[in-house]
Amino acid sequence: LWGRMNRRRLESEAIRDSLLAASGTLDTTMGGPAVQELARPRRTLYLMTVRSDRRGFGPLFDAANAGASVDQRNVSTIAPQALFLLNNPYVLDQARAVAGRLVREAPAGDKARIRHAYLLLYGRLPSAEEAEVGLSFLARARRGTVAGPGAPPSTAAAAWERYVHLLLCANEFVYVD
Repeated sequence: LWGRMNRRRLESEAIRDSLLAASGTLDTTMGGPAVQELARPRRTLYLMTVRSDRRGFGPLFDAANAGASVDQRNVSTIAPQALFLLNNPYVLDQARAVAGRLVREAPAGDKARIRHAYLLLYGRLPSAEEAEVGLSFLARARRGTVAGPGAPPSTAAAAWERYVHLLLCANEFVYVD
């Protein structure tokens, strides 16, 4: 009965910090001034909150309402959250940075890089089926069949960016089981 807990989504700050940590760009310097730009690699703790501005990354992922005292955050699962992860340039930049990190740190070869990607993003090794799906995805991306019929073939770097982006958009990245 006590051997498991219900899955929960990470808070907005943890999602953003996880993206930065996975890309290897998280600035862990303590103290200093707050930053306003989402693209700055400072921890989200140092991201300035404008009380009147309820749009953007934080409120979308249920950051605490800075305009009121609350004892508990809302937890919502809405389509714009998935659309943000799929389409926002910030997330695409982080996927590109993670792909570059995989190329730099992991041994050569798709299997080794897939293993490293799973360890980096999910803290576990991929199952045999997940590794096979990854290899298939990368092969299709290099041929240009991932984006649809008639799409031009991708470079190896672009194929890895697409694959990492796919892994970042998976529930396993933003939920804790």
